Amino acid sequence: MRKGKYPVTGKRRRERRPKRSDRRALSLINRRLKKLTARFFLPRFLREMKRLKIGGLTGGNRLKLLADGDSCFREIIATIRKAKKSINLETYIFNSDALGWKIAELLMEKSRAGVEVNCIYDAIGCIGTSPRLFSALREAGVEVLEYNPFFPWRRYWNLSSRDHRKIIVVDGEIAFIGGINIGDDYAGRHFDGGNWRDTHLKVQGPAVRDIQFFFLENWYRQGGAIIDNGRHFPHIKEAGKKLLMVISDKARRKVRPIRESYISAIENAHHSIYITNAYFIPDGRIYRALIRAARRGVDVRIMLPEKSDVPIVQFASRYLYKRYLKSGVRVYEYTRSVLHAKTAVIDGIWSTVGSSNIDRRSFRKNLEINAIILDQEFGEIMERQFDEDLRHCVEKRLDEWQRRSAMLFALEWIMYRFRNYL
Repeated sequence: MRKGKYPVTGKRRRERRPKRSDRRALSLINRRLKKLTARFFLPRFLREMKRLKIGGLTGGNRLKLLADGDSCFREIIATIRKAKKSINLETYIFNSDALGWKIAELLMEKSRAGVEVNCIYDAIGCIGTSPRLFSALREAGVEVLEYNPFFPWRRYWNLSSRDHRKIIVVDGEIAFIGGINIGDDYAGRHFDGGNWRDTHLKVQGPAVRDIQFFFLENWYRQGGAIIDNGRHFPHIKEAGKKLLMVISDKARRKVRPIRESYISAIENAHHSIYITNAYFIPDGRIYRALIRAARRGVDVRIMLPEKSDVPIVQFASRYLYKRYLKSGVRVYEYTRSVLHAKTAVIDGIWSTVGSSNIDRRSFRKNLEINAIILDQEFGEIMERQFDEDLRHCVEKRLDEWQRRSAMLFALEWIMYRFRNYL
């Protein structure tokens, strides 16, 4: 036999793929390892949330992940059509395009049929919306409130604090939260939309009461009329087995619940951190937590947009790419369409879906709402969705990134320096 790796024949041995039984065994081992990790992860995370007095856990929920606009709007429209008592809608953007009018007409129809319909929209988010849409809603009996309208006599014209939530609660029994606004951009082919990549969550079960509470808290703060609680807080039976924590930023000024939940989850991660975020400019604590996680061997991956509707924020976000890549954090840019989702899954047990980006504005200025799901089965769904999205991404490499033009670097540096004003 000749010296070397292979026999005299020179034929290279084919690498054997693991048998199906072996793959199943590996999958079983991985699941058991995740369960073991959860035994350490969850107690530490929950202790930190309790120490900070953040949120409350609610069990018995059923969840449905809605990872595209068409499926989301189909679910929303079908649910609104079945409404019998009340519909509460809170949104940053309510466009007066084809889909916006479709939703508005459905709300008007339900209002005329005797369903109580309440709507909160943001003054800045809806700056391009035709006033006729809101006038038509009011004429049909819908109670409509504008969040933080312009007041020139107030500081900064009252422009700073915005309502960035996306909430729909129907009959106090079914709720939707996430990143999808009302408009053609967020819909897919079925609604002739822009097919932006975004994520929403349909919630059934006791956690709906928490989402309803956050809506009504904002409703009364904005001067909304007193309403009949019986229409909005019915007795809700358990609908599933999911453990849920609904948290909102800006409700409390000293502690920022969404930010603190991210930091705690990242610091307690053992295996993986997968983040998808449209406007990603983390502050020092989150940035350092991600770097430390990558250096201790955690698989840290961040998915960001290649195409963005806010290019200024995108330039600021890209300024940190070099530091991430040097520290072992893997960075991907989604190329298929505009990426607008705000989700994460950590160790396959901690997941979040909501309206909050990871930036100063979301954590300090905006009204936001996120759901945190503590469930391994749902975590696996989130990981599969992340893997599916990776098929439409380009991974950034350190050597390639360092070769970009000096002009781009200067633009990124300037935008990052002004990140606190974005």
